[in-house]
Amino acid sequence: MKNNNNWIKYLAIAFGLVLSLGIISLIVNGGISVIKSFGLIGEENQQTKQQTTPYIQLYTGDLDAIYVNLNVGSVTLQTGDVFKVEGTNLPKNLDVTFEQGKLSIEDDRFLFNFIHPSQKPRLSITIPEDTSLKILELDLGAGQGKLSQISAQKLIVKQGAGELVANNLKADSGQLEGGAGAVHFSDVQLHDFDIDGGVGLIDIQGIISGNMKLNCGIGQTKLAISGPVDDYYINADPGLGTITVNDRKISENGFGSKSAPNYIDIDGGIGMVNLTIN
Repeated sequence: MKNNNNWIKYLAIAFGLVLSLGIISLIVNGGISVIKSFGLIGEENQQTKQQTTPYIQLYTGDLDAIYVNLNVGSVTLQTGDVFKVEGTNLPKNLDVTFEQGKLSIEDDRFLFNFIHPSQKPRLSITIPEDTSLKILELDLGAGQGKLSQISAQKLIVKQGAGELVANNLKADSGQLEGGAGAVHFSDVQLHDFDIDGGVGLIDIQGIISGNMKLNCGIGQTKLAISGPVDDYYINADPGLGTITVNDRKISENGFGSKSAPNYIDIDGGIGMVNLTIN
């Protein structure tokens, strides 16, 4: 039997989140005021930290891996006829390199773009159709992430504060680390994929196979799985919410046969967890 005191953990998480956000807000606002008082930053200085013209770069050669770290702004990864990176309002110190099949995009600045929300960076990566990546790693900060028609042997996504949307996504293994916001996956194929939920909604629809560990956070979790229900065994700890499979409430005793080829381990958080398998 799992720890009966899990509810204490989840209440602590919720309280800690509220407290942390308040402290961070005070520190950031106070720090910015102090820095401005010394004349180290101002409206003009903030403007010069971004590209004033749209960015575009075309590439040739085989692509095996993509690593993206963007602190603020939106990131779109899609397939198309050419291999290119483009964007607007990108920070001047954004490091974009393509060497030996590896595309790396690194943003090493602090989150100053919170001061100018109307000038959030927008980054778009287009890769050739039928590209199968060995690894795709996205570390997103404050903003929106979009993935469309992407295939990777290993997928690692760290969501920040914002919305993460994916469709026609295929991964042989990987993990999602949720942040503060909503996650919407549709028509996906995920194998041996783990999810560590954050604060908000997790909504996934598609084929889920192999072993999945789902650590729910604070909010609602919905999985619409395509496949025979007898092919899944679900081990569940409800947490402070309820877990249902095909509208049937389940407990720590689990659901399905332990000899099923696919295994889902659910550690419920604060909120509803709803699975439909058909």
